[in-house]
Amino acid sequence: MFLLRPFYWIGLSLALWLVACGTTPTAIPPTAIAPTSQPTALPTNPPPPTTIPNTATPLLRITLVTPTPTPTYPPLPTALPQPTGAPAAANSSGGPTSVPRPSTLGNSAGDSALVSVLQRCWNVNDTRQLNGNSQAHRDAFNCARQLLLDIVQKFPAYALVHRVLAWGYFYKDNDTSKAIAEYRAAANIYNAQGDATGESDARMRLALLLAASNQAQGCAELARAATLDPSNERASDYYSAFNCRSLGTANNSGSGGTNLPPPPPPVDLASIRGKIVFKSTRDGFPATYVMDPDGKNVKRVSKSTYDAAAQWESWSPDHTQAATVRLQGFTGKFGYDNDVWITDPQGNGRPLTNPANDYDPAWSPVPLFDGQTWIVFVSNRGDLDHPDNIGEELWVMHDDGTSPFRITCNGPAYSKHPSWSPDGSKVAFYSSLQGHPQIYVMDVSAFGTLQENCDMGNNPVNLSQNQYDESEPIWVK
Repeated sequence: MFLLRPFYWIGLSLALWLVACGTTPTAIPPTAIAPTSQPTALPTNPPPPTTIPNTATPLLRITLVTPTPTPTYPPLPTALPQPTGAPAAANSSGGPTSVPRPSTLGNSAGDSALVSVLQRCWNVNDTRQLNGNSQAHRDAFNCARQLLLDIVQKFPAYALVHRVLAWGYFYKDNDTSKAIAEYRAAANIYNAQGDATGESDARMRLALLLAASNQAQGCAELARAATLDPSNERASDYYSAFNCRSLGTANNSGSGGTNLPPPPPPVDLASIRGKIVFKSTRDGFPATYVMDPDGKNVKRVSKSTYDAAAQWESWSPDHTQAATVRLQGFTGKFGYDNDVWITDPQGNGRPLTNPANDYDPAWSPVPLFDGQTWIVFVSNRGDLDHPDNIGEELWVMHDDGTSPFRITCNGPAYSKHPSWSPDGSKVAFYSSLQGHPQIYVMDVSAFGTLQENCDMGNNPVNLSQNQYDESEPIWVK
């Protein structure tokens, strides 16, 4: 058991709370709107002009409604007790429960050697499958210890093996000093290789260990981590939680600079237009990423980039109206009765009502086959006794609520959070078709038959194809 200073637990509790709550939508004051994950209150500003540049901030900020439970994580190991009142998080506290790794694992001799150790001692193929909360995984470090040290000798420029060693020293040996040394080694290797993302993550984890005995050093490393990779918003969150700014600008890390984090980077959507931003646990903790429309070239991006991409999703193409969601009550047959409303910036709206539960509306960015714009949304409005309609499916309708029909029949799996491609020919969404959330794309260019057409959703393309939870795609317009 580590001897930790009192401020560490206070700061850590705040840090865990911030990280766990980082993606929670803002609560909505009006009682007419659902209490969680709903659009914000409508301002009384005059309507915007017919054409609004994409860089403008919408007068009415829209948040898609996806009532999916927040994922839970196992408790922290007994060597690092959970701070009172702080929600559990998989990668919280002084060290990660898993070890994030580059997407190219297996593409080098060092990778191959490490995979061999993972398979032999832990029976896994991926460092992210290491679980610090598992006694069996902690004990298996005894099998891997010397093998990992041999890899260090054979591949001295291989940073990832140092991070696995840090994991083992922390979770199995309770040796913080050794874990610190390994994270430093990894950070220095990433630095020499010009890998700012890897160095940022290693320094953030190093900082959490340093903060237990030296707050100034921990804060300095957090500041450097945030500077190296602006998309590493967890470093900035920890920086605030540990009250680092109150320490001034002194830097005790020995690496130069100050311990003040950089200002948030400007969001550049132009560089990722046509790509898909999404949320994933692929690095061992919830974060936001961007990928090509075919699922390739995945890179981490900041949450502010994701938010900027999502802000116009429910607005009409001319940005004069928005598809919002309001909770109308509860029904015995359909459960919650959310309705889509067409709302202007003054707060005036008209409901597209029905007795079922409708949410997650996204307005097509262009007129479609019939010259009209369409709204894709999630609903259980079909007959729940019908064998082809179990659970929540994707539907489309004109922006006046006419011609509604279903475009997926994936029940009992759910399908949620649809987003149009820029040309309106495809829809990205996430679904539990494989038992856990994965991101899919389906071609909807042929739905002009104006009738229920489940065939369009029978063969969606899985862009994720992994064992991690990936959800809430936004196709950047």
